[in-house]
Amino acid sequence: MHYSKIATNSPLLKLSARWEVAYRSVSRSKFWFLLLTALGSLSNVVYTCTVPLVGFGVIAGATLPRRRAIATMMTMWFVNQLLGFTIHNYPQTLNTFTWGLVLGLGTLLVTLLASIKPSFGSSPMGSHYLWLAVALMGGYVLYECVILLAGFALGGVEGFTLPILWGVFAGNAVWAITLGCLHSILLWDTSRQSSHAVLKH
Repeated sequence: MHYSKIATNSPLLKLSARWEVAYRSVSRSKFWFLLLTALGSLSNVVYTCTVPLVGFGVIAGATLPRRRAIATMMTMWFVNQLLGFTIHNYPQTLNTFTWGLVLGLGTLLVTLLASIKPSFGSSPMGSHYLWLAVALMGGYVLYECVILLAGFALGGVEGFTLPILWGVFAGNAVWAITLGCLHSILLWDTSRQSSHAVLKH
């Protein structure tokens, strides 16, 4: 009985419980959904071929409900293609259009993978951050496998060199970490506001 009281009153357990409540609140909020969608779409202005679809896909899949995550990433992908064929003057050929669909497929698969959100233990908070790391690495491998398989049919396999692959991964990792930190700040602020509301009552 004493052990159960200690466990129930554990600061770590309380922190984990508050984190889970905040996570659900942010996940269901329109603000995070719209912010992630806007940032993903705007990133296409900076990037062309190396737009961080994996980094955004991992964060979207791991922090949003599945349908919203897919909507976010398909919007980001569509904006990428739209800007590519207009502002960036992509050649309007069957090969280029097909590559666009391949990128869309890879993005969708990464997002679906990240949305699995498995539990690695009793702490939802610990599981979440561990899963972000696993999903980023696994998602990148999955994405590049899709690109590689398409490359055998469409051409472009010569671009698969370690320096290029590492550079693309590093860019996606920076975005994933940055977005993950932004999400954590929102969780902290949501948890803080909830605690203040409880104290007022």
